[in-house]
Amino acid sequence: MSSHLDDDTFTELADEERRRKERRRSSVPVVRFFIAAGVAIALVVLAIIFAQNWLHDRQVASYEEYMQGVAAILEPSDRMGTELSGLLMQPGDSTRKDVQGKLDAYISNSRELAEQAKNLEAPDEMMDSHKWFVATMQLRARGMEDLKPALLNALEVEDVEVASEQISKALQNLLLSDVAYEEFFMDSASQTLKEQEITGVNVPSTDFIPDSDLAAKSRVKTILATLKDSESIQAVHGVALTKVVVLPAETTVEAGQTYNLQASDQLSFQITLENQGNELEKDVPVTVELKSPVSPQPQIKTEKIAEIKAGAQATIKVSGINPTEYGEKAWLHVKVGPVPNEKLTSNNEIESYVIFTL
Repeated sequence: MSSHLDDDTFTELADEERRRKERRRSSVPVVRFFIAAGVAIALVVLAIIFAQNWLHDRQVASYEEYMQGVAAILEPSDRMGTELSGLLMQPGDSTRKDVQGKLDAYISNSRELAEQAKNLEAPDEMMDSHKWFVATMQLRARGMEDLKPALLNALEVEDVEVASEQISKALQNLLLSDVAYEEFFMDSASQTLKEQEITGVNVPSTDFIPDSDLAAKSRVKTILATLKDSESIQAVHGVALTKVVVLPAETTVEAGQTYNLQASDQLSFQITLENQGNELEKDVPVTVELKSPVSPQPQIKTEKIAEIKAGAQATIKVSGINPTEYGEKAWLHVKVGPVPNEKLTSNNEIESYVIFTL
């Protein structure tokens, strides 16, 4: 065997080495391709994970913002309910005006909160639950609206049977608002949070009327008895005659006096009265009588004041009465009211005398 390699062998080895180099060169792009593809896939996966986390965070934020909105509406509403319970069960030194003012404020605030609930933006998956939250606030507004007239009417009547039923119904609506919230909104909203895998977001609780027995009819009658025993809350009706001016002479007339008045075909009487009660009075009669000593029947004219608020004054002109004969001492009687349920009437009228001259 020859000790050295022949030319053919060298040629074969050189060719093989050349083929190996070519294979290495051709494999480099493939490796680079797979590396690039792997990196791209990893980036896509990371992007998807990031997007999912971002979307989930946004979803969590929307639920959190919604529940914060719910809590912001419930907080003043629950505070109002607690105040109402205190007003009914322990009125203290509250006057009737205080009670009316607070009830008016409760009605106005409840309507506003119900409107806020209606306008609160809820996540799409929470829309069915949100309807129950709106219903909760609407029940509270309706209950407040029904309570005021029923309660104020009950304070004026002797028989509170019907009024107690009306008050009980209004309070029942207020209690049902808690049921609507807890049994329907709260359970449904909690289930939605669970299904959407939302953690760290809580559904706020509510307690509008702490005493669930408050709407019981027997309890309402006890409340009314307490309110009726309070002198500052009892309904007071009464008007008082404060001033009488004879026109066109502009003479102020007082009780028990005699006045000389120039006769005029423009004779009229300007009457001022005051509502000294704590209730709005309507259709208050104002009557003027003028009786000649030689006439069997007096001249009588009556006008009515449509309404007058508690503590306010009103003035009305009464015309249509003719002067009596010259030189006669005629009897003048001016009277206001009485209004329904008025107890003090001694300040409702005056009597005096007038003598008409040329």
